[in-house]
Amino acid sequence: MKVLLAVSGGIDSMCMADMFSRAGVEYAVAHCNFHLRGAESDADAEFVQEWAENHGVQFFREDFDTAAYAAEHGVSIEMAARDLRYAWFTRVAAEEGFDAVAVAHNANDNAETLILNLLRGTGLRGLRGMAADGLLPEGIRLLRPMLGMTREEIEVYAEEHRVEYRVDSTNADTGYKRNRIRNAVFPEFKEINPSFVRTLNADMERFTQVDDIAEDYFREAEGKILKDNEITVPELLALKHWKYVLFRILEPYGFHADTLGAVVKLLEDFQDGEAGTFSGKRFHSPTHVLETSAGAMTVRERPEAADVPEAVTVTGPGDYVVLGRTVHIEVLPREAVPSLKLPAGVLACDAATLPFPFLLRRWQPGDWMRPFGMGGCAKKLSDLFTDRKMSLSEKESAVVIVPSGETDGHVAAVAGVRMDEALRIAKGSETILRITLL
Repeated sequence: MKVLLAVSGGIDSMCMADMFSRAGVEYAVAHCNFHLRGAESDADAEFVQEWAENHGVQFFREDFDTAAYAAEHGVSIEMAARDLRYAWFTRVAAEEGFDAVAVAHNANDNAETLILNLLRGTGLRGLRGMAADGLLPEGIRLLRPMLGMTREEIEVYAEEHRVEYRVDSTNADTGYKRNRIRNAVFPEFKEINPSFVRTLNADMERFTQVDDIAEDYFREAEGKILKDNEITVPELLALKHWKYVLFRILEPYGFHADTLGAVVKLLEDFQDGEAGTFSGKRFHSPTHVLETSAGAMTVRERPEAADVPEAVTVTGPGDYVVLGRTVHIEVLPREAVPSLKLPAGVLACDAATLPFPFLLRRWQPGDWMRPFGMGGCAKKLSDLFTDRKMSLSEKESAVVIVPSGETDGHVAAVAGVRMDEALRIAKGSETILRITLL
């Protein structure tokens, strides 16, 4: 087997590279420079390249403008880096004739992923954790040979085999959710159970077995009740676990948990004989609509979905269209905004607190802010929307403003609704940024 190693320069991937160098397997080294840490990122790339040259193995390198990709696609920096690296690994492996790509995820990484999935909300599939052997596009295998090792075991290996490695300074930055779990939460877990990483990984193996059983049940049920995107309601409700089957059918279409709850309530009413209230209902996701008729539910793509941008980067004053809404951006001198009593749909802030570029995107579960006038208290947007009694359609079309570099769901404002405490206009403010939701 010919294997392409994904090597960042950190302790995990350098130990993996050392193991492959001792195993007699044909391999090469690939390194991504995401250009997120300036000179430190460049030094990592040079370090990995020098290691590859010293060991006489082929070296591949790619440079990415990760921040620009994240802004353009409306995703977090972590997600942008993941998308970029796996697409590149797959392309190199296919072009250069590698059978597999090996990444250095370990047992601690797997446990962190489990906790993250639980916190964001997940079905059984999110409890499976990572697979030791998976598949990338083009038939390329994805290997995780370190998945059975804890971070402590890797540190012992590095010391015993004198493995040199680089330390990523951002590992201590708790602005990243994974780092917060690793540095703040896991030490508490260790106090409760010193072997918690092994315990969580064993649990994930059991979750995987349960999910496999549930998958078999779902596939059999799906074949009976779903045809051409139409769900036969009486046959659905005849199933013992119909709520699970419904969730699995609708999951790929992006329906929010609140929307799914409303669909379930409607079906429960149908079960109780209130058939007259069933037909003619519509439930929306960002890309699809679920329509009810006599004894059936049909999922269709929203005709406007393909033409509505989900996110857009604001580079200066002007009009920007996102989610079918127009957001008008102006920069004005302080004296041009004599009163802070603004009309509905208009927000104003100190321009210095929200510099260009920033992002307009759809709101996401987990987004939060410190609403102006609440004394700096953090509040989830979902709770803010509930307090304001916003309808489902209003929530789905809500446009949030995200400052450049934010990765933990902290938003600066909800256009036309509320802004964060940090954007307040002070006495010394010289320039005002006025944001109007049209």
